[in-house]
Amino acid sequence: MQSTEQLTHTEQLTHQEHTTGFGHHTGRRRRWGHFVLHYLEMVAAMVVGMFVLGGVLRAVLAAMGVDYSMARAPELVILEMGFTMALGMAAWMRYRRHGWASILEMSAAMLVPAVAVLPPVWLDVLDSGTAMALEHVTMFPLMLAVMLRRRDEYAAAHGGSRRVVRMLGRGLFVLLAFLLVPAAVATAGSIGYERSRYTQPEATTTAAAAVAAARPLAHDASKPTAVVVVGSSGANIADTLVPYEVLATTGAFNVYTVAAERRPVPLLGGLDLVPDLSFAQLDQQLGGSAPDVTIVPDMPDSESSDAAVTAWLRDTASDGLLLSVCTGARLLAEAGLLDGRDATSHWFRLDELQQNHPEVNWQRGIRYIDDGDVISTGGLLSSVDGALRVVERLVDADAAAAAARAVGWESYSPGNAATLPRSQLAPADAITHLLNLGFRANVTTVGVVLTEGVGEIELASAFAPYAEVKSARTLAIAAHGDSVRSRHGLTFVPRADLAAASRVDRLLVPGAGIAASPAPDVAAAARRADVPMQYLHQQSGFAFDATLRDMARTMDVPTARWSAKILEYRTAELGMSGSGVPWMLGLSPLLFGLAGLAAALGTVRLARCRTRTRRS
Repeated sequence: MQSTEQLTHTEQLTHQEHTTGFGHHTGRRRRWGHFVLHYLEMVAAMVVGMFVLGGVLRAVLAAMGVDYSMARAPELVILEMGFTMALGMAAWMRYRRHGWASILEMSAAMLVPAVAVLPPVWLDVLDSGTAMALEHVTMFPLMLAVMLRRRDEYAAAHGGSRRVVRMLGRGLFVLLAFLLVPAAVATAGSIGYERSRYTQPEATTTAAAAVAAARPLAHDASKPTAVVVVGSSGANIADTLVPYEVLATTGAFNVYTVAAERRPVPLLGGLDLVPDLSFAQLDQQLGGSAPDVTIVPDMPDSESSDAAVTAWLRDTASDGLLLSVCTGARLLAEAGLLDGRDATSHWFRLDELQQNHPEVNWQRGIRYIDDGDVISTGGLLSSVDGALRVVERLVDADAAAAAARAVGWESYSPGNAATLPRSQLAPADAITHLLNLGFRANVTTVGVVLTEGVGEIELASAFAPYAEVKSARTLAIAAHGDSVRSRHGLTFVPRADLAAASRVDRLLVPGAGIAASPAPDVAAAARRADVPMQYLHQQSGFAFDATLRDMARTMDVPTARWSAKILEYRTAELGMSGSGVPWMLGLSPLLFGLAGLAAALGTVRLARCRTRTRRS
């Protein structure tokens, strides 16, 4: 009979199983505990390999000047992920004294999904983001399958320093217990908030009455016609309302909002707009001609809505001047109207656009690009410059300068596009964004009071800064729940009346007019609900200045700066004051983590006590 020292590694494990009673119930439970712990160790080693080794590799390639990104080389990024995760796991397995056959099997479980998703990427069946997600999701069951194939090996204590392994196992348990609750809270919060961004309006009697009562401004055939197209699933509020008011304030255009059908549609943040005209009504009004200018804002991805909009852009609007705002360029690209052209968009989405539409010559660091019958702008507030360029071309430079003064836009660059800083997502931006999305947005609601004659940019300024960085929900409120008409004739439907003041954390009242002549019923509602109220536009200037200052004061400066960065707006002259570090926001995940850790440790202690009681 062989001694234990003469047995192979696998035979030793089997021998250990029989000699220690692992065949009994307690032994089986211990073995499966080892198995689960081993699986978690492998996941941790995989993550460490991805971040540490992957980070080193990317840093080296960046120092060599290699453009290494998902936009430029998605195949390399996908393979690099698989390779670095396999390498991290192989190193840990070797430390645990696994054999080379086991290490190669597990490495294959990392690399096979990476290789398998490449052909669909090459054939444009999968985009690179989906391919990478599929790669990661597939790895986990493959790891489990490999471990189950050699379950005796993975279910027993392994070589290496048992003390080190025990310490690492306990450390991993503590880490997972600490991260589990804040991760769950953040995930639930982010999912809930994302679903709320473009919630469709309810079919109420107020909405039906608003549609029936809404009338577009009288058409003047001597003026050029400009339309802002919105999708049936909604549109970005700043992209829609900012260029609308810039053109409307000149008095030189017939300006309308149009959609496939005339019913309330949500603007980002929960403000419901009644389009002035449907595509069919516009066609009838213009006698079958295209509008002189069509403005295309960002819209939420929707197959049916996108299909209706892109078809209309291609078949009708393309006969006039097109102005894409922010990621509205996506719709022009999908309609094939940017093929072979220079174009720009929001800095945060340019890599994705470049990847999905390589036929377009995407440009960075500029407010707008005028390419003849198509003008494209950077993100959000760059739409001011794009709209002013339209005024320059269809009216004159004096009218554009007057419009810039009227809306308080001090960055107007007559006759040419101003440059923009080449923005990138900084680590501080990412942390601020994740903290807001996970721990603030779903529990903070700002009520925005709609009043007659409010400016369109003023209205956008009360919603967009919060919605863009996902720092709070916004609720559109009107005094009696009735529809409201803006300064230049747009009709909006609120989602609540002033009784809803008790459901919000703050009330914001946009508009210079209402600030000059406050409405007593709004102040009374705020007092009854015991919530703070702020008239946003008590001072002259560009409407977004006041909101960003208010955001810095009531939330924190990093959130306000991140919002301005997303809006593509300057902050140096704003003089924002407030908390320089979001201390309270940062404490939320820490407290949730400590609560999760306490619960986990308490559960373990209780289980041990019960075990001791049974044994005694």
